[in-house]
Amino acid sequence: MWYPAYTEVYLDAVALILPAIGLWRLFLRKASITGVRAGNLVRLNMCFLSAIVFDIFRNLGYSWAAYGENVGAGLVFSLIGLTAASLCFCPDSNTLREAWSRLKSRRSLLLYEGVVFAGIGLNLFLPNSFLPFTIVLLSAGMVYPTSLFLLARRRAKPPHIRNAMAILATTWALFVTVGTFLFILGTQPRLLPIFLPYGWEMALVTGSVLFFLMSLTHLYPLGFGRFSSGQLVPDTIVKPGHRYLILHDSGKRAISFLSSTLKGLIDSGARVIISASSNGWLVGNLSEHESRFSEWKQNGRVVVSENWVGHTFPREGLSDRLSFGPTSTVFVNELGQDNLEGTVSPLDNGTGEKHQEPAELFLLESSKAPRPQLTEFLRRNTGIELLNLSESTDPFSSIVDLDHQKIRGSIILLEYDTNSDYEGVVDKFLAEGISNAELCVLFTTKSSKLYRAIKGKRMIKIIAASSLISVPDELPDGEMQIPDKELGLVAAVLSDFIDNSKNSGASFVFDSMTELIRGERWEQVYSGIKQLIDLLSVPNATALFLANLNTMEPRFLGALHGAFALQLRLDNQGLMAVKVPGQLSAQ
Repeated sequence: MWYPAYTEVYLDAVALILPAIGLWRLFLRKASITGVRAGNLVRLNMCFLSAIVFDIFRNLGYSWAAYGENVGAGLVFSLIGLTAASLCFCPDSNTLREAWSRLKSRRSLLLYEGVVFAGIGLNLFLPNSFLPFTIVLLSAGMVYPTSLFLLARRRAKPPHIRNAMAILATTWALFVTVGTFLFILGTQPRLLPIFLPYGWEMALVTGSVLFFLMSLTHLYPLGFGRFSSGQLVPDTIVKPGHRYLILHDSGKRAISFLSSTLKGLIDSGARVIISASSNGWLVGNLSEHESRFSEWKQNGRVVVSENWVGHTFPREGLSDRLSFGPTSTVFVNELGQDNLEGTVSPLDNGTGEKHQEPAELFLLESSKAPRPQLTEFLRRNTGIELLNLSESTDPFSSIVDLDHQKIRGSIILLEYDTNSDYEGVVDKFLAEGISNAELCVLFTTKSSKLYRAIKGKRMIKIIAASSLISVPDELPDGEMQIPDKELGLVAAVLSDFIDNSKNSGASFVFDSMTELIRGERWEQVYSGIKQLIDLLSVPNATALFLANLNTMEPRFLGALHGAFALQLRLDNQGLMAVKVPGQLSAQ
């Protein structure tokens, strides 16, 4: 008569505890089983829990449970590959369907998933092939996800995101190595001279600890909520799927902008394809002013093609198809005056699925772009956004007789009258940042007039606070929604943007400060503003804080005057400098 192995069952029950807690915490944070990012972690924990449950039934004497355990373990390997690929290649995807539509052209992922599902099938139907193919499966399971986690870590800038990626890579590598070793020691008949009683169950207990740690990495970004794309891939002015017409005067400003922009794109994992003569203005100046340009060409991050036909994708070699490849593709093309007569068709990506969301930059010399023709061209090509680098780089700072290089790194207080055109002044401040290739971010609320004025300008990142949501969320257009009156969350998001823009610089606007910072009294809001000022005290960040003269307490305004070295005022007489630091006025 056979009796159940109760010790094994008890150990399996212990292994259920931590993953169940991790799953509960994920659901508490509004994670969806059908979502991406946190949804991947939910599905991972559920598949691991199912493998443990099937092991309980196996130990109770149900032989069919072994098949369920094999399938559950195989799905864990499949999902970890999908999780790593989505974090590395498309962290901006908001749904599982969108992520898969972009990942299914990744041959490295398809090869990995093929190995995993082949392993599941062979273990079920050809058990004699268990050992050799399991070695292949474990090798793929170790190398592929771990490599992608480490690649995502290398691209990420914020330290806590880098730590989260390191934890994912380490815990998964430990699960594969330690878990496999314990499984082998507990296998009967013995595969090694040494036998460990309850080895299988000890492997599941060890795995439960590691999967619990994986679920905790979900809590790293923003203190709560979920990963945002800007934390895993550096934010750049150029966004996937967008098209830009850059009007320039062939001067150093245009090259400086392009050099900074290309550097950010390549750091984010993108490949840049330039359609221009190797001896022309664009390539020649980039070679001269960007020290890494030759390196980018040698390693394939930049491809220069004089004969490239601008509406087809270049052919990929076998190594490109099987390697991790670029996260996205950016096409740079020079236009002439004759191109203004028609329309510029979007890229033809062949099947429509192989390449996802390429970005396009069209360069046009301002001397070849008469304003009537340019206006008509933009009317016909409604999907193209204009960036004019031929105009003044200082539309904001020049108003108060300064220039951008003088105010860069400053923290500015702008007091404004309710009836003044403060939206226009803020628009000039952000336009100045964009024209200097800086990341531009607006912190505001859904109810603000400024939110409605800036909404829709795709080169500006909007962080909108709302009392209607409880956890951060990122909309398909890139806008991030956060709960209102959460200083810790605002500070965490700000810190990430500062870390991501160390090379290029960033411009920030803070609107509706009493809605962004919780405080029953003005002293508490003032304390929160001081914390943000401390975070912004770095050379690459320029910030503009807005203060409404008609709604703020006089004592609050008086305290703010002491916190800001550079102060501006906007009223019916226009914008004027009230207080300028000596080092700025002396330059």
